[in-house]
Amino acid sequence: MSTPSTAASVLAARTLELVRIPSPSGEEDALADHLFGFLAGRTRPAFLRRHGNALVAGYGFDSARRPPRLVLAGHLDTVPPHHHPDPEIAGGEVVGLGATDMKGALAVMATLAETLSKEPEAVAAMPFALVFYDCEEIAFARNGLRRLFLVEPWLGEAELALIMEPTGGELELGCLGTMHARVTFTGVAAHSARPWTGENAIHKAGPFLASLAALVPREVAEGPAVYREVVSVTMAEGGSARNVVPDRFTVNVNFRFAPDRTPEDAERHLRSLVPPGTEVEITDLAPAAPARLEAPLLTRFMVGSGVTARAKQAWTDVAQFAAHGVAAANFGPGEPTLAHKTEERVRVEALERSLAVLTAFVREGAVEQ
Repeated sequence: MSTPSTAASVLAARTLELVRIPSPSGEEDALADHLFGFLAGRTRPAFLRRHGNALVAGYGFDSARRPPRLVLAGHLDTVPPHHHPDPEIAGGEVVGLGATDMKGALAVMATLAETLSKEPEAVAAMPFALVFYDCEEIAFARNGLRRLFLVEPWLGEAELALIMEPTGGELELGCLGTMHARVTFTGVAAHSARPWTGENAIHKAGPFLASLAALVPREVAEGPAVYREVVSVTMAEGGSARNVVPDRFTVNVNFRFAPDRTPEDAERHLRSLVPPGTEVEITDLAPAAPARLEAPLLTRFMVGSGVTARAKQAWTDVAQFAAHGVAAANFGPGEPTLAHKTEERVRVEALERSLAVLTAFVREGAVEQ
């Protein structure tokens, strides 16, 4: 059996330490405290600021006069605990809630800063910032990164942002947009023994539900990134009693739309799928982001790292950077198929590989200066 490298051991221990600090959405205080103390004591930042439970740290640049070339961003929160096992390191993996989404990535970010703070030449050539933010796993209106763009405007001037979402160590370009809508069908209540005296709202929704189930995903290609546009019903509610024909039936429809649609286009398309006269309420909306293959620093990362590039078949905060004109992509050590699952875990080898790729990228900037 091979002996783990020093970097692997450090990353495993650091990830386990972060996983052991509970941080469901809205309760990130303790984790923000921990990371603030680590960054202040171990990484020599040019500046370190906290806004609520969000942190920004800069290396090699003054935010008042010069933006960073690179931003690495990761969210502090996890989904709520649900029968997750106790955190541990086992079989070359860190196990526990948040390990893959995305405390392993947070450990990589912190370790990168600790390593590169001892290499001023590299940091001067590739000035970078770390961004840790709260409330990513819940409604977009509470997203901590949204607040940071208001109080740290230099974020919108970076050359490249990498969101450390779980990608299995590959590069996932852009992201889908996401829209949630409450679609309500109305009928007339009646005794279920005499349904002809009323109008069953659930039955009325049947053709609409069948039409959504029959939809073929629409594919949109941007270079190596192929986005699959899909519509799903994710929740349903209706009925007042077992023996009453329901007069209302509401479903939540989630539309994941491709980067070639604006939010306005996406809303028009979703409404076009709903029968006339049916109530539609848009409850949440976050825009899509393009692949941005023309961005020089992103191209350099793609070529230099040797990672596979593909589409991000989900929504991420890449979209927020894209809305501010910053080229952005997703790159992180977590395994996307394990995110939000009870058996969540991250491979220590993947942590080490992500750290090596990012460290080499920053150091390469010094070589090319």
